[in-house]
Amino acid sequence: MRDYTAVILAAGRGVRMGSRGELSPKGLLRFGERSFVGESIANLKRAGVARIRIVTGHLADHYERAAQNWPEGVDLRHNPDFVEKGSLHSLMVGLEGLDGPVIVLESDLVYEPRALEPIDPEGSRSTLVVSGPTGAGDEVYVWADDAPAFGCKRLRDMSKERDLHPDPHYGELVGIIGLARDAVMRVKEIAPEMIANKPLADYEDGLVAAAHKTEIGCFRIDDLAWAEVDDEAMFARAAERIYPQIATARSIMEN
Repeated sequence: MRDYTAVILAAGRGVRMGSRGELSPKGLLRFGERSFVGESIANLKRAGVARIRIVTGHLADHYERAAQNWPEGVDLRHNPDFVEKGSLHSLMVGLEGLDGPVIVLESDLVYEPRALEPIDPEGSRSTLVVSGPTGAGDEVYVWADDAPAFGCKRLRDMSKERDLHPDPHYGELVGIIGLARDAVMRVKEIAPEMIANKPLADYEDGLVAAAHKTEIGCFRIDDLAWAEVDDEAMFARAAERIYPQIATARSIMEN
């Protein structure tokens, strides 16, 4: 995956984390020895991703301090508009000067290294990583259509509304997406107008719009150990139930 640049979206304010989110960006919270972002960096480096870009906003100085202990190839890009604009704008900040391929990740994730395996190592195909049901709360559901020529399902839509479409959803958004060059180009073309019309647009909005113009495959790992941490209940669930599974999976891989 050496041709990839990873873009970690870490500008959000984490308001649902309450006082914990006021003291630290969500991506710098931790369960083990490393922060969420620190573990993501380790996973990406292990997968062969040499360049990692972190888009900061809320409490950006915390990331500046943390970056002093991160490996070579990690750089920070600040989004000064993180209050007025959403994660799609953060993605545009992260994509500045990049043509692809790119791996986009959310910062408030903990996940086992296996989550990166569906990403095409050559960067020629776009892939959205999807999981089976988690019951975690605040799920983003993914709808996908058959695409025989593509070799897997093709992204159609994403939403937190489980009953948005009459057909069943395909799975849940993990927050890890590999974008080939054509998908990066489409996102860059589409995003400025979307942000102008809806400043708080999420990056998922941009991906769905891009999927209408280029194929973004969906690869589901039913038993993936992962968690997003948006509030204290999700923090406790991840710490007690999910992170021990991730630590075990990482130990098995490293040994």
